[in-house]
Amino acid sequence: MNDVPVLIVGGGPVGLSLALALARQQVRSVVFEAKTELDPHSRALGILPRTLEIFRNWGVYDQFVKSGELLSRIDLWAAGKTKPFVTIDLSIFRRISSAGGVLIMPQNRTEELLLEAVKASGFTEVLFGHRVTGFEQDSDGVTLQVTAPGGASETHHGRYLVGADGAHSAIRATLGWELEGKTYPTRMLLGDIRLEDDRDHLPWPLFAPVQRGGLAAVRYQPQHWRFIATVEPGESDEALVEPANIERRVHQLFGVGPFESLWCSVFHIHCRTSPHFRQGRVLLAGDAGHINSPAGGQGMNSGIQDAQNLAWKLARVLAGADAEALLTSYEAERREVIVNTVEPYTDFLTRTILLGPNFIRKLAPAALWALPRLGLLSIVAPKMGMLDAAYSRSTILAGRGPWLGKRAPDGNLVDPTGKHLRLLDLVGPGPALLLFDDGRLPSWNQGEISQLFQDIHDLRVAALFPSETIRKDGTYACAGGDALWKQWAVSGGSAALLRPDGYVGWMGRRPTPGELSSGVRQALGMVPPGARGRARS
Repeated sequence: MNDVPVLIVGGGPVGLSLALALARQQVRSVVFEAKTELDPHSRALGILPRTLEIFRNWGVYDQFVKSGELLSRIDLWAAGKTKPFVTIDLSIFRRISSAGGVLIMPQNRTEELLLEAVKASGFTEVLFGHRVTGFEQDSDGVTLQVTAPGGASETHHGRYLVGADGAHSAIRATLGWELEGKTYPTRMLLGDIRLEDDRDHLPWPLFAPVQRGGLAAVRYQPQHWRFIATVEPGESDEALVEPANIERRVHQLFGVGPFESLWCSVFHIHCRTSPHFRQGRVLLAGDAGHINSPAGGQGMNSGIQDAQNLAWKLARVLAGADAEALLTSYEAERREVIVNTVEPYTDFLTRTILLGPNFIRKLAPAALWALPRLGLLSIVAPKMGMLDAAYSRSTILAGRGPWLGKRAPDGNLVDPTGKHLRLLDLVGPGPALLLFDDGRLPSWNQGEISQLFQDIHDLRVAALFPSETIRKDGTYACAGGDALWKQWAVSGGSAALLRPDGYVGWMGRRPTPGELSSGVRQALGMVPPGARGRARS
């Protein structure tokens, strides 16, 4: 019987992301994928700023940006027109994130890059053509039954099992859960085409005027375009993928001319979530636990963010932290974000843009035009980039402060050697303790703090000074002056614990050593079960 800390079922972007995140934590895993190779189709095309931040944390950001197209502005074009009907400036992301925009890249390339990084880590075995047939769990771990490519039965044992096997998850089905929610009263036709003439140089995103629904196209690599169309209830799936139907839509978008149809599919749009993401030692991530409308491009991205949240918690559990506290927090945190943030946003876009009446859809360009002019883009951008997710119901949060349970405000720093970096670069694979030192209070004694946390070997302690021009030795300085301090809304003597996923797990103002210790330990799942929650009072 094979034995490994974490078994991952599903070798798509979520399963591979989890394997890579665990490898960053030096945790071994095995990925089981029923397909014999990576899926060749483009599918999800957009990687949003929050996910790009995660890739930066995992050390693969540069590879992704080199392989895709990073958009810092989007011009929306109507077919046949010579000027865009609206422009969306995404440069705001540079001010609030290390990711400068939205990355356009086909999902198959995303999976290729993740697989390369996973293999290079040396901590993961990826088994293609291995179909899971069942599992059992007990107090020691999970036993997984698998059919290998030749038909032979295999048994694998792990401490934990994660189902990242998609919307039709066999792991979730075995647990007896179904995705609960709604199916929208429309279908989508997606297709990829190849254009080899001058039409390949048309600007994009490209929209064609249609009487009802929508028809649009995006160029995701040279000569390769994705078209998206809503379809009428009376049209059969078989008729929709007929060459004549595809040709009609392609000509509406690009004009008459030759093209090669690479792939097309018809699917329903759902908004559904599993009632639970965890049972004992078995957990769900990505589409296995939740599916939502593609409007807004948050589906694959939210699954990768599941993986980031889960990986550091599994790693600390395997190292001896409180399993119940940390794994319960995974379900509480990620399910809250899916239900309260991802679903409402994608539902709003679906009902107004895809399913809304014509007069509402005609108002959409005017609304997009008005956003920056009314100063509202700074409010909308965090939601567009998935930078606004907040965990308010997690039992491991501790302390008080405006950013508790939220992604830490990012910004430019100068380290004690003069090197420039981002604040979120201070975390991962371990956590970071920020000590806000304005020079007017008694100095933080980092030696005493190091002694206080000598058992947390990967904790990085950073004294943060508000100005680059005047600072004390050994402190990190805000490269933009005190703007970052103002964004954090803190004063000298405050402290915050950044978890390995970049979220604020604890905040305190002038904490005593005991408060500092208990808050950090609760946020990292190191507080005994009977003591949880006391540090929040």
